[in-house]
Amino acid sequence: MTDISVEPAVMTRDFNAPMQLVYEAWTQAEHLCQWQVPNAEVVCEYVSADIKAGGSSLHKMTMPNGHDMWLLTRYQKLDPFTTIVFRQYRSNEEGDILPPPMPNWPKEIEAIIQLSENNGVTHMKFIWQPVNPTPEEAEAWTASHAQGAGGWARSFELLAAHLAR
Repeated sequence: MTDISVEPAVMTRDFNAPMQLVYEAWTQAEHLCQWQVPNAEVVCEYVSADIKAGGSSLHKMTMPNGHDMWLLTRYQKLDPFTTIVFRQYRSNEEGDILPPPMPNWPKEIEAIIQLSENNGVTHMKFIWQPVNPTPEEAEAWTASHAQGAGGWARSFELLAAHLAR
């Protein structure tokens, strides 16, 4: 464990949907594949989805050029319908964790989703931060975490469209 502190990426978004539906969109594979991709041309397929505290999921994203990217997600906390905490890793099709694709990128990044509702509008706070980064990982995070946050922002646009259906 390191004592290195870095600024998390924090994004907020309001969705014109009930909190329960937004929570389900984060915790059910049939919803996740509709929006948790970099763009609408990416095809998503879940191989396993044990989405509960202590559970994990494994899914594949197939890019328009045919390249497959596998992701393993480990769920730390799910409090219906208010809180979701998970860590996501690049993996292979067996679910073995692979090194991050970018040099010195943090090996573990945690996502915290906090939901609240007011008059049918769900407010989401998304916190994305490295876990116990090395000095090199902290430096890489600080230099480029906005790019990753931009990827999440595009996914949240797809989420809004999915929830509106």
